[in-house]
Amino acid sequence: MSEESISPILSLMYHGLRNPPRAFFVDMPQNWVPRDGWLSIRATYWLLIAGVLAASVLLREKDPEFIARLRLLGFDVLQQTMPKAVNTDYPVRIIDVDEPSIKVVGNWPWRRDVLARLVDKLFASGVRVVAFDMVFPDQTPGVLDQLPEALRNAPALKPLLDTYAEGPSPDDVMAKSLSGHPVVLGIIGTSRNTGFTSQAKASFATIGEKATAFAHSFPGASGNIPVLAREAAGIGALNWFPDHDQILRRIPLLVGIGGELYPSLVGESLRVLSGAKTIRVRTAGEGDFTGNTGITTVGIGDAIIPTDADGQLWLHFSRHDPKRSISAADVLRDAAPPGSLEGRIAIIGTSAPGLLDLRATPLDPVISGVEINAQALEQLIDGAPLVRPDYARGMEIAVTVISTLLLATMIYLWGARIAAIVGFATVCLFVSGSLWAFSHGLLVDAVFPILTSSAAYILGTGYLYFEAESERNRGRQALQRIAQEMESAAQIQRTFLPQAAPTGPLENKFDIFAVMKPAKSVGGDFYDYFLIDDKKLGFVVGDVSGKGVPAALFMSVSRTVLRTIAFEVDEPGHVLSKVNAILSRDNTEGMFVTIFYALLDLETGALTFSSAGHDDALLLVGSKGWEQLHYMGPAIGLFDFAEYPTATRQLGSGDTMLLLTDGITEAFNIDGRVFGQERLVKWMDRKSFSTSSDLVRSLTDEIARFSKGTEQSDDITCVAMSFKG
Repeated sequence: MSEESISPILSLMYHGLRNPPRAFFVDMPQNWVPRDGWLSIRATYWLLIAGVLAASVLLREKDPEFIARLRLLGFDVLQQTMPKAVNTDYPVRIIDVDEPSIKVVGNWPWRRDVLARLVDKLFASGVRVVAFDMVFPDQTPGVLDQLPEALRNAPALKPLLDTYAEGPSPDDVMAKSLSGHPVVLGIIGTSRNTGFTSQAKASFATIGEKATAFAHSFPGASGNIPVLAREAAGIGALNWFPDHDQILRRIPLLVGIGGELYPSLVGESLRVLSGAKTIRVRTAGEGDFTGNTGITTVGIGDAIIPTDADGQLWLHFSRHDPKRSISAADVLRDAAPPGSLEGRIAIIGTSAPGLLDLRATPLDPVISGVEINAQALEQLIDGAPLVRPDYARGMEIAVTVISTLLLATMIYLWGARIAAIVGFATVCLFVSGSLWAFSHGLLVDAVFPILTSSAAYILGTGYLYFEAESERNRGRQALQRIAQEMESAAQIQRTFLPQAAPTGPLENKFDIFAVMKPAKSVGGDFYDYFLIDDKKLGFVVGDVSGKGVPAALFMSVSRTVLRTIAFEVDEPGHVLSKVNAILSRDNTEGMFVTIFYALLDLETGALTFSSAGHDDALLLVGSKGWEQLHYMGPAIGLFDFAEYPTATRQLGSGDTMLLLTDGITEAFNIDGRVFGQERLVKWMDRKSFSTSSDLVRSLTDEIARFSKGTEQSDDITCVAMSFKG
């Protein structure tokens, strides 16, 4: 077959192998794209984040109970972290009907004349306002009412009983003590219409919508007996509205009773203290994004008090302080600490457990209701109420959306680890910002933005992790397919190499053995040996530039071309020249191969050989030692005009030819030293070998020992041929 006829076939084979169909190695037409669906990963990710934000904003607008509970728990943490410091001047004193007082005076309720004496003692001690944390709905029975009817109707006792009947009743005595003094009595709104007659003392001026539409309202009330209500300077509601967990966090400043506004006991006490006649109420109509529908402020005297939409005041609680209370018995016995009541507001109430006026707050699981009123009144007097601004909800939603979008962007761009650090810093910022606002009297919810950001982080990172794992799985599957294809390619490459020594009439004239160990699944080294006309043995070693699949493809083409031409041309130099002429054509990738090709006449022992850039060949002739056979021309594929000469040696019985690739001479050890040609020759001088296979295996074992602990960096090929004569 001529060069002209073989060239097109081999060129097609070469370029076909170097540019195989995609399915030749891996059948993965769409497997490397992130998704096969109609949405990309990025679009799906941002839709997920948008869904989290939309759900969070909707939940915050609807404000279901579990969201409200979480928010209140966050507020409780603020209260517990930064409780209000107790004002040691105690501008509001609790006159406590405690257990010692009950032991001294008697069981509750006390007679009204005893309470009258208590009021007189308080004003005599310099108290500015007295407030009763209680209601007096029934008349007090007189002394005669407690006598048996038979005694009350006895004729002999009538003059004496008439004398007693002409005296003032206990209710009259108390009314006299209230008259002309700043005393506030309580009233309790009830869910049942009792036909209650108005006892309001305060008037209201409302700016905006009618306040009764927003305040907690009751159809009826339990009020005070008329004789006391007439003389009182103020009437204040005692109703409270604990949250779902029965913890009191707010108290109302206004309530509606029978369609009429009443101030709370705290608000009425402040009004009486300031001398104001009218309480000013500002309301807002239909709210916007900030959600400010309802009551916004309540003005009492000079104080402008922000409230919730239903007119309630948030309390900044302090810890229970027993020094705030003075026993009612001590006041009655003039045993109160000197100056402890001068200029103060006195709230008369009870802390006795049996009287059931006990509540729970974020700080104290059990505290008397009168102390809660005292703390609230102190807050208003100090001018430092705790405010939940009407813009708080809108601000919290805006901060939540912005922070969540920023966190989601960081997750997408920088990954979960950096986003986790930033997210933790953001949580700390929310918490510290909420604490800072709380220290300045503002109640801001940090729980909602923290929960939303956390949900976005968990779902966002979870989704990206899922997609990453899916991509890794696809990659692993593709790599498995590649590995399978590479193993198939390696098996195909091994079939290119001779599996046994050639057989023929003169097969006892030589002993040949070879090994190739590719650095990767497939390699660029090759060897071959074959008989020509049963009288000549051709053997060759080649080393293609590069490694892996490209080198393996070029190797297969080079071997095929050389073997084909070797059967047509005798001289090794001419064979290499023709191989170079074919492979250098259309070699756009600039690949090349070094080849050492030898031809041994088995009848005469004449050895002819040529080398195209291959320098790793040794010849042992008798006892003269090893002769290195150098290259005789450039590597094949570099220059299409290269010509290669042929050299000759005469072999005798026992002479050996060793062909190598640079994977042996350039093998590195763990210290970075190279094996080298000199080390190879010295090693072979120390050894003696009975067969070619013994030589090849011993040499490759030595290379393995030398380079132990390092990765094989190049293909290793070794061919040994001994002439037996």
